[in-house]
Amino acid sequence: MRRLFPRSFLPATVLSAIVGGGILAGSWLFPLPAEALSDEDIVDKLEQVPVFIILNSDGQPLTASAEANNQEVKVPVVFIDGETAETFLDQAQAEDQSATIALIDLGTLYQETHLSAEAATPLLYFPIVEELDTAMGMEEDFQGVPLFIARQGEDGPYLTITQNGETSLPMFFSRNDLQTLLDRYAETDAAAAQEIVVQVLSLEWLLATMATNEDPALDAQLEQVRLFPSTEVLNYIRSQQPESGQ
Repeated sequence: MRRLFPRSFLPATVLSAIVGGGILAGSWLFPLPAEALSDEDIVDKLEQVPVFIILNSDGQPLTASAEANNQEVKVPVVFIDGETAETFLDQAQAEDQSATIALIDLGTLYQETHLSAEAATPLLYFPIVEELDTAMGMEEDFQGVPLFIARQGEDGPYLTITQNGETSLPMFFSRNDLQTLLDRYAETDAAAAQEIVVQVLSLEWLLATMATNEDPALDAQLEQVRLFPSTEVLNYIRSQQPESGQ
């Protein structure tokens, strides 16, 4: 029997922060350089990202073979979308009928695998296939979980959003969700919107950079990063939750 374990961190709708009122898209300047991101800062940024893992009857996650330090190791598999996790669940249940999908936020997973243990546990992230295809259409040799961002020209400042006086740099797991922001921005400044360039980077790069970066200028940008899960993933999670009226 498939079970999802919904967590209270999921908002009613993530994109309401973009398409709702009270947001000005197009604040182009970053604040003064910030201090390096702390472990708590990183976890806070990742807590809004739901991911999926497959657990066996012993509560151990599904693993895959990967190479680390010239050695083959078994690493937990993390799925960005639930539908892909379901595909792998069918295979897992062929060997263990009690295997099930568990929903966890990426902040908790990062804390348990990178901060709570003596040595960080490598994770293998399985991206949303359609988003990976889109990323590879932008960069042929792209690898990893795509995050889509927008900037004013190839080397211009990144597009930011402001809500309640707080400026953030949005990164989207979905190219279509980013387009929702860009369409709204075009309504307010059509000329500037024509100069927007969409770029892609990997979640793996972002996580490694947040943990190891020593460049104050880059820290200032990382401090502003806000991750937006795919709307389709959020809709999938809601579809799995019982209709309790909550």
